[in-house]
Amino acid sequence: MRRTYRAALALIARTVVLVSLAGALGTGLSGCGPWKGPGSLPNPPRKIQVMASDGWIYDVMGENAKLFEKETGIQVSFSIYAPHVYFRALQTMLASGEAADVFLMQSTRWYLGNEIDPRKDCIDLTNEEWTRRLKADWLPAVSYKGRIYGLIVWDDTLGWVYTYNDRIFRKLGLRAPRTTQEFLDVCQRIQQAGIVPIYEPGASRWHTSLTFFEMGSTFEERDPGLYDRLNSNRQTFAGYGPFRRALDQILLVARRGFFGGDFMANTIEGSKTALITGAAAMTLNKIGFARSVLKRDPGSGAESWGMFPIPWLDNRTVSIERSAPTWFGNAKSRDPQAVLAFFRFLARDDNLYRYASEQPEGTSLSFPTKPVPLLPNEQAFLGSARLGGEPFQGGVKYIMAQWMEIEADFEQMMVGAMTPGRFLSGVDSRRAAIAAAARDPSWPPPTEPGPASP
Repeated sequence: MRRTYRAALALIARTVVLVSLAGALGTGLSGCGPWKGPGSLPNPPRKIQVMASDGWIYDVMGENAKLFEKETGIQVSFSIYAPHVYFRALQTMLASGEAADVFLMQSTRWYLGNEIDPRKDCIDLTNEEWTRRLKADWLPAVSYKGRIYGLIVWDDTLGWVYTYNDRIFRKLGLRAPRTTQEFLDVCQRIQQAGIVPIYEPGASRWHTSLTFFEMGSTFEERDPGLYDRLNSNRQTFAGYGPFRRALDQILLVARRGFFGGDFMANTIEGSKTALITGAAAMTLNKIGFARSVLKRDPGSGAESWGMFPIPWLDNRTVSIERSAPTWFGNAKSRDPQAVLAFFRFLARDDNLYRYASEQPEGTSLSFPTKPVPLLPNEQAFLGSARLGGEPFQGGVKYIMAQWMEIEADFEQMMVGAMTPGRFLSGVDSRRAAIAAAARDPSWPPPTEPGPASP
């Protein structure tokens, strides 16, 4: 069994995209030298390893890790996995006791206790000073039975919107659409001008389904109590008509070619280039997308790019995340005190402000910090936007837990291999299976058939 397990881990390692940040950060492991006998070497440096999914560790976090090593002598290395395998890799490693000292996970208010037992797998952080400074809206994602197990350092106004190159819009005499029909008309005009209306990074398949799932707060806003019905198993996804109508509109855009002819080959890294060059006019990204573009290309003009809410069903609301990549200390870490020291360092006021001001797309943090100056387009949008509740991932049970399956099915639906009804039914069936495993009383187990009649 041990050999089989090692082989399984080796297969995972070959599948993941593992980016070694340690060398670039100056925190890597030293090369192996000749053995000089007992007592001939100094005490090895203290080290902690962090594992995360791609996109969760910004460059500024690497810079903070370097500063932490300089201050404490404790080395920090990062192992970054491709999103479509990270969830499984983490589960496997936690079950085997071989996870890193620190692991990140997209936590929601149902993650702890349902998908992971924090009392067994996580270092208890309740008595740490910084837990009293974390904004109250974020506490449900890091708490279980009155104890705190996670650290969130993430953008506090992180919403997903369509960003557009205003130069293209001005040249074509267009304005930001306010209804679904206006959005379709805008896409048609842009396409006729020989420009791809929407850059959709289909190859980064975690992204594609966001155009639907980030609209969750809109459905709840229009039908108060919807989330409660979904969370108590009194409403299914497949049985809710507005979900089907929104998906039909998304597929209409795909069929008309408004995402481009081969959008499933596009990567998230190409979004900036597409809008800077004018190859595409719009893309779905975070409110601070233009900020990250300007860091790469200060002359791009991105400070004036416009934004509008996801347009399906005439939507005008932007969902705001209250769940995010969360830092957990592994209860089986070989140096838990080093983990605690690292978390204290990250949550220190000066380091929080550095993170808030230098993160590529953010405008504020889950901790209070000094205000970060907003770009002109951020000021304009946030001054007029209607910010709503949480998207499906944070507000509805058992969505994030099946995200890998959701993104795969959504991709199949986008290319015509799956109907919206089948997609929604798949979401329901997986929710039922996850709820049964969590022994959720709202999803009673199927009754056993009685004895056959004689």
